[in-house]
Amino acid sequence: MNIVLLSNHWYPSPRRAGFHHLADAWHAQGHTVSFVTVGFSWISRLRRDFRTRLPGIWQACNTWQHLRERFDSYVLFTAWHPHTTLLAPLDHLLATRLRRYDRLLPKTLGERIRSADVIVYESCVALYLVSRCQELAPHARHIYRVSDDIRTLRSTPASMIPLEQQVAPRFSRISVPCRWLLQKFSGLPQARLDPHGVDTGLFDRCGKDPYSPDTINAVFCGLGFYDARAVHAMARVRRDIQFHIIGIDAPHAGFPENIQYHGEVPFAETIPYIKFADVGLYTLCPSSRRPMQPYTDSLKILQYRYCGLPIVAPDFLDLHREGVFYYTAGDVTSCASAMDAALKHGTHPEYAVEVHTWDEVARALLEE
Repeated sequence: MNIVLLSNHWYPSPRRAGFHHLADAWHAQGHTVSFVTVGFSWISRLRRDFRTRLPGIWQACNTWQHLRERFDSYVLFTAWHPHTTLLAPLDHLLATRLRRYDRLLPKTLGERIRSADVIVYESCVALYLVSRCQELAPHARHIYRVSDDIRTLRSTPASMIPLEQQVAPRFSRISVPCRWLLQKFSGLPQARLDPHGVDTGLFDRCGKDPYSPDTINAVFCGLGFYDARAVHAMARVRRDIQFHIIGIDAPHAGFPENIQYHGEVPFAETIPYIKFADVGLYTLCPSSRRPMQPYTDSLKILQYRYCGLPIVAPDFLDLHREGVFYYTAGDVTSCASAMDAALKHGTHPEYAVEVHTWDEVARALLEE
């Protein structure tokens, strides 16, 4: 089939997200894939969008790039795109204009959409394109893959929240990665729980242990919501443990010597740090402004589970799993106790049974 993905991500980016894995899985299954990046405009530069700094992305704007047989990439670049000003009155005035985003589709992209058998929308400004895409491809299956709860994202335009509810009944399938998000679409029979997949082959083939012999290692992987205070507290109490923080830049000073900040690294380079760790850290910050329940079934949790790691997490999150040890944010004693309990629990390879491959997830999304 011809499958078009409308995503906030750029396929050649070193940052790998669920849509990358789905695209790769469908391509491997023999489908033709068109990976379209949306929500990219001159406003992106003004807002210091990290994508504007990706090498090669500007040359890719509004042109099809043939990456390999049956796999093309496209960056939809427009003068403006739906965004929030963070000022409610101004956002209200802009709402009508934002809904015209779908009229900015270039002819070459419209033709690709018209020939699609399946169109997959990420939970991003792709929602503003649903009506136009359904006009162009009424025969296609339109699938909403809810990678994030848009209510929790600071970048979400206010008008996109009611828009999501308005277009939701029109999708052929609504696919959510966690139980909590499923509640958001209660009453819609096409809503299904499809947990994130794991590229198990990469983990299975990884054989190089990055850690020094006879050391105890805890790892955190992520790009946001990192609770440095909790990790620093654990590190000060347990000087015998090496803490590896991947995806986060090091603070200028004031952190224990047994913490190593690796910054953002390519996805493949994170795998050995997870596979050979003793503990997986899911040390997220609490928030009074956003619900944290959508993070209970994240891709990182599933990667930890595939490697059988015990997990240390804050007690405002219920991960509804065995082998998770909780601490109270800001409580040094509970931070240390959670780490001690996780190490005593040890790794359990049988936790991997809950994990599906991206191939399995991709096939499930295409099921009628």
